[in-house]
Amino acid sequence: MMIDDSVVRQKEYEILKIDNLIIKLDHIAYRVKRGERMRFIDELSNVVPYQEFKNFKVLNANAITTCIKLHSTFPVIVISEGITDDSIVEKYCQKFGSRIHHLAYLVKDIRRVVEVQKQKGVQFTTEKIIGSEEEGILQIFTTPTETTNHIFEYIQRFGDFDGFFTPSNISKLMKSTEKLGEA
Repeated sequence: MMIDDSVVRQKEYEILKIDNLIIKLDHIAYRVKRGERMRFIDELSNVVPYQEFKNFKVLNANAITTCIKLHSTFPVIVISEGITDDSIVEKYCQKFGSRIHHLAYLVKDIRRVVEVQKQKGVQFTTEKIIGSEEEGILQIFTTPTETTNHIFEYIQRFGDFDGFFTPSNISKLMKSTEKLGEA
């Protein structure tokens, strides 16, 4: 069978259009059932010496999120749990159990990444990228994969912002998954 070189070159070109825009795996986000967050952190810390370094209450989503990391390395582990039964996080966990929710990749140019991925047929949970350069962060979720139901997040930080979200971003990101039937 003869392989058309132009098809191979086109595929290589498509890969290159995004390859040098993705920097690294930034964080792995778990959603855990209400009351399991601290136990899960203890379990992880027993295996690898993770240290808690940030906590956030996401009041609009009735959730709490804790970030842990190993020394100063990436990826960071982000763990969210619902505070109430009607929380987006708790509804997700009731449907799918406690598990990885998404993998987040730090990118150089999120607008370009989204543009290329849309051309390839990747779908997102929102039409617009969430956040702003002024807030220090832009981010967006893909829709879940068919095989594992994982979501991918693209994230771009600006200036000296070193967080994973802002209070308004995290609420908007969580809410963007509601239409997926996760909640």
